[in-house]
Amino acid sequence: MSFERFISSRLIRQKNLGSQVSRPVLRIAIASIALAILVNSLTLAVVRGFQKQIKDKITGFNAPLFISKAGSSHIFEAEPIDRRISFLKELDQIAGVQSVEAVSFKPVLLQSKRFNDTLKLNRGSDTVIARQDLLGLMIKGVEPSYNWDFIEANLASGRLIHVDSINEVLISSEVSKKLNISLNDEVSCYHIKQKPLLKKVKVVGIYNTGFVEYDQKLIFGNLQLVQQMSDNGTQISLRPEFSSSSALIKIEVKGQATELLYDWGLGPNIYTAHRFTDLKDTTLKVVAYHISESNEKLEFVDSASLRISVPNGFSYSNMLFNDQRAICLVDGLDHQVFETRSGDLRLDYKDGIGTGANFVSGFEVSISNFDSLEIIQNAIRDVVEMRPVNQHLLQVTSIKSTESDLFSWLHFIDFNVLVIIFLMLVIGIINIGSALLVLIVVRTSFVGLLKALGANNKSIRKIFLYQAAYLIIRGLIIGNILAIALCYLQQNFALIKLNAAVYYLDSVPIELNFWNILLVNVLTFVTCMISLLIPSRVVSRITPIKSIKFQ
Repeated sequence: MSFERFISSRLIRQKNLGSQVSRPVLRIAIASIALAILVNSLTLAVVRGFQKQIKDKITGFNAPLFISKAGSSHIFEAEPIDRRISFLKELDQIAGVQSVEAVSFKPVLLQSKRFNDTLKLNRGSDTVIARQDLLGLMIKGVEPSYNWDFIEANLASGRLIHVDSINEVLISSEVSKKLNISLNDEVSCYHIKQKPLLKKVKVVGIYNTGFVEYDQKLIFGNLQLVQQMSDNGTQISLRPEFSSSSALIKIEVKGQATELLYDWGLGPNIYTAHRFTDLKDTTLKVVAYHISESNEKLEFVDSASLRISVPNGFSYSNMLFNDQRAICLVDGLDHQVFETRSGDLRLDYKDGIGTGANFVSGFEVSISNFDSLEIIQNAIRDVVEMRPVNQHLLQVTSIKSTESDLFSWLHFIDFNVLVIIFLMLVIGIINIGSALLVLIVVRTSFVGLLKALGANNKSIRKIFLYQAAYLIIRGLIIGNILAIALCYLQQNFALIKLNAAVYYLDSVPIELNFWNILLVNVLTFVTCMISLLIPSRVVSRITPIKSIKFQ
């Protein structure tokens, strides 16, 4: 043990580190170091916890990377693309890519059940009216292999949707409250598909993430449900037109209608209709093909059929009454019944299922490490961008650009952390510097005696720096104990609550990290010790003769 450490250790062991005047100063110095560690550790724990939970919630609703048609400004507004893209399999070879899942988005209107509402009037008695509310939402269609971990962890009631149940949806508690919807309710869902349509969906689960930004606008359903609601791909159907002498069976095409060939049973051709002058019980079937751009071969697109049931003695003139068109008795979604003089003419339609199942809004790419987001994004861009798909290009969008406002806000918090850490370090440095000066002043006679015995200024400065280090370490220990205790209480009991509408969280988050705590401690200790080099120079101004006489 060196001479300086031996002397300082003996001084430290004394119960009284100084006079009655210096003792409060030393305690304040220890308390200031403990406070600096406490505040800085809590600040880092809260900020890191806040950033992690917000990031986890954002990526819980949408994956970190999204592949869509080039030109899309937002993933919710992405134009549909054909999911049959061969080179997407190459993404599995990129380090850090966990999965690539197809998803579809569709804006819908969700209607509440009819309920009674009371209107309070300033004059007269209150009025009770029956009403229904509408709420605009975005439904996200996902595949059976979708990762439900985030939603399942925040499921307030009910269950996840089943793979084989197309009409099941998950809504948030925010939507449930606004529309007065309960678990297992059947809800009217309006969507646009050439014209407004109504679809009944069943609420099988209600989730609550506390992230109001998404809770109040996003619901989940099967990918097939959203594809049925969308008007993508090519779909064909057969529809007749009757005259006094013939029936014209026409092909109606929804979606991409160009460069299609139709096979009525005699081979592919361009004819989109056939005229029949003799109608009898029969079933007509037509198959649509598309010429592939890569190999110029015919590719199947869709097929539709029409079953015609003709009454005995039917003629086309029998369908006309007083020079008017045939009277339609039944006009259903998949059949029609016309009145004729010979009896009822029945038409049963079997429209094609179309290629809508091949179209999605894009592909979500899940990654193993969010810190490698930019590296993985660039690697994916090298694979998918600048490679045409059906005469259009793809783009890779990062969640940081999609939710740029939220991530900018999270990054701005880092600046606040630096300011807090700097201010607390300044307070600690000032107080520990004052404590060191007090130690030197109250031991002026001791300094003079050491100099008289031959000790140099460097050795004496080391003695006091060792004592200052002891004070700092005591402060660090106290501060760490308090910080870890408070973090543990908040992490397990959520003592401090937050307004979720403002902070997107219902309680103050905590992220305890060993390396963050170590960083704060090392930074505080090193910074304080370096700053003490200046006040410790006071030792060199003390002369042995005057200091021995000092009282």
